[in-house]
Amino acid sequence: MKRILQIALYSLFFFFMSCSVDRFEVDTSNVDYNPTFLRLDRAIFDEQGKLNQEDLKTMTESYGDFLSVYMVDIMQMPPPDNPMLPEFLSRFTGDPTWRKLQASIDQTYPDLSVQETKLSNALKAYSIHFDESDLPKPVAYNSGFNVGIYPSEDWLGVGLEWYLSPENEVVKQLPPDLFPQYKRDKMKPQFLAVNALKGWLFFKNQDLSGEDMLSSMVFNGKMLYIANALMEVTDADLLNFTEDQLKWAEGAEYKIWSFLVENDLVFTKDLRQINKMMNDGPFTPGMPAESPGGVGNWLGLQMVEAFMNENENLTLQDLLAAGDRQILETYKPGR
Repeated sequence: MKRILQIALYSLFFFFMSCSVDRFEVDTSNVDYNPTFLRLDRAIFDEQGKLNQEDLKTMTESYGDFLSVYMVDIMQMPPPDNPMLPEFLSRFTGDPTWRKLQASIDQTYPDLSVQETKLSNALKAYSIHFDESDLPKPVAYNSGFNVGIYPSEDWLGVGLEWYLSPENEVVKQLPPDLFPQYKRDKMKPQFLAVNALKGWLFFKNQDLSGEDMLSSMVFNGKMLYIANALMEVTDADLLNFTEDQLKWAEGAEYKIWSFLVENDLVFTKDLRQINKMMNDGPFTPGMPAESPGGVGNWLGLQMVEAFMNENENLTLQDLLAAGDRQILETYKPGR
């Protein structure tokens, strides 16, 4: 009888295990989207400053309007049709520091196949969950540490220099007043794909962001939750936290929430206070030094996770439509 009971329990265990598939897993085999990262960084640096206007005109066939975006918005240079652009590019690509940086990029990223797979799989899943067929073309560039992620309707740009490693020689030589250690600590290769995905999600849904603290936390929490549903990633990598920072946040959840409540910050529209909780930094102002910067993003994710766990029938589209106070009602901090 005991043996029969054991077999029954094992059967139930494996039955429930087999049913516990990811609730947001979808079949993406029919999605026609297999992008390859365009390497604008190499297209520019490989020419060693010899690009002329005719070359730039030819490049628009591959890079479309992103070439102008890169030159004007990212690099603060003249547009591709300006006769002065080749001279500006020559100064950039001929500078020994930026050539050394490009050499590091080439060494770290001889190809981007791993990142392509992660990003394309996530965006394919996005297209199914949100019935969206227009997906961005990924393009990699070297901006000399100007812009890390540049999303748009048609393009998803990634500055590879931002994901070399905190230990990279060029990264270590960055001026500490502009690039303090907490910023350099986030220049890890494993953050590239998930940060690109998050950047695009924030861009696509920017009209949904709110004006007060709760709205900011919930909106960012929604974007993080959706990114995590689309791409398999650890919580630390999702938030660009260290494991110690994540552990601190998990242990201090009730204290973080109490801090907001006791200081009447939950519904504040004071942008300074919101930025303190949401923006990156060596730590979150008002919190201990071991806290991660922007801990409000993590707290927003906890709110959204609590809401979605309470409503297991909801889709990712339903999550986007859910109200801030509706989500707040299911949140019980520290439990």
